[in-house]
Amino acid sequence: MRSEKQKRILFLCAYRSVRELLAASLLAAQKQNEWDIWIAPVPFPSDEVALVRQVLDEVHAPLLTSPQTAEPSFDHSWDEGIVLCSGATDQ
Repeated sequence: MRSEKQKRILFLCAYRSVRELLAASLLAAQKQNEWDIWIAPVPFPSDEVALVRQVLDEVHAPLLTSPQTAEPSFDHSWDEGIVLCSGATDQ
């Protein structure tokens, strides 16, 4: 449940990869209870989640096990949005 002080934030990966889960987990570990964290709903492959867990273990941060999920749409709003991408281009 969101508190009145929490701001809503959406992490969205341009390529729908597990990066949004990693970023959301890192924010949750650093700023507990400051953010109502959302990600776009994606069925992440278990091998990718295992890599995220490995990275998080290295920095002693837990995996965000149940972030809220929503497809970006006009009926939802967030205080902040973070779009993640690899920087690679298709040529």
